[in-house]
Amino acid sequence: MVERAEETGGVDAVLLLGRSGHQGTAGEGIESLAEAVRATGRYLLVGTAIAERGLVSLPEGLEACARTGARKVLVIPVFFGRDRSLVHWLSKLACRWSRERGGPEVVFAGAIGEHPALGEAVVRAVVEAEAGAPMGVDDFQSLEDPPAWSEIPPQERHVLACMGPRCTSRGAGGLYVHFWKRLYKRGLLRGRSGVHAAQTGCLSPCNLGPTVVVYPEGIWYCELTAEAIDRIVDEHFVDGRVVEEYAREPGHHERPEAGR
Repeated sequence: MVERAEETGGVDAVLLLGRSGHQGTAGEGIESLAEAVRATGRYLLVGTAIAERGLVSLPEGLEACARTGARKVLVIPVFFGRDRSLVHWLSKLACRWSRERGGPEVVFAGAIGEHPALGEAVVRAVVEAEAGAPMGVDDFQSLEDPPAWSEIPPQERHVLACMGPRCTSRGAGGLYVHFWKRLYKRGLLRGRSGVHAAQTGCLSPCNLGPTVVVYPEGIWYCELTAEAIDRIVDEHFVDGRVVEEYAREPGHHERPEAGR
């Protein structure tokens, strides 16, 4: 490991950080990039993580690197377009994680979208596409979209689950999966007495995440855990009682008093 680290400037693990996941995963695109880096054989681990709407958050990806014995982790944001405020916060998150854990060291590279080689890769892709077999866009059985896309599904409640970067870093991706499983177990995923759940971008307030908002009541549930999710589904959605321990009111920062 010492020899490998010397060859790579001390870096012995690489984490490719995607911006947004697809169905909770990093997706085939970023995973293929990770495979290319793994093929170099230079690192103990080459992993992937997602900044928002993902199951493997940045802290979870860093933890996987640490478990291999890595002493220095290089994070590569696979972002397109400049979002310096997000990268700045993610860097701070990684620094905080490293200090609380006592290592490993974490360093950030510039985003892939700002690398000069990206333009060359795009030009090459265009040229190869021009020379390749024609790819039509008219091979469809129907040009109409499904009629169901024009219907608002029947529901008793609508739940918005924050999947922004801060909530994702606090485990919101895994909690959302747990939420769906709990709804399914209680028979609440369909029908007029059911719950229509949807993921969103950042809802704020970030320091109180993971967060969901329940309508029509307009209840904000914050600082969620798997146990909290179970109680919200069972006590609020089934029995009709707000779970005061996790409920918050807009404009108030303190935790509400029990039994209020």
